[in-house]
Amino acid sequence: MRLADYARSSGVTYKTAWRWWKAGALKGYQLPSGTIILNVDEQNSLTKTEVACIDARVSSLESQEHLERQANPLKEYAIARGYTIQSVAKKVGNGLNDSIWRQ
Repeated sequence: MRLADYARSSGVTYKTAWRWWKAGALKGYQLPSGTIILNVDEQNSLTKTEVACIDARVSSLESQEHLERQANPLKEYAIARGYTIQSVAKKVGNGLNDSIWRQ
């Protein structure tokens, strides 16, 4: 799979996928033309022990409807990468006062 296709299907920019490839997080090879080809089987071989904890926060009750808009793309990204979602925390309140929590 080409790196550009992988980035599109994973929901990240090409530049982010390229950085991951340069760092060695993605396995593949580069053709003489410069095209990067990823080994799809190795990318999809994540074990189920890899988990994600989603954390969405807004600073006020007026912004509470934005919680879902924050959490949904994070959940979709984690699922696309093969992670098991362990928890989704949705919090309302600023960093100075953590007395208002939504779970």
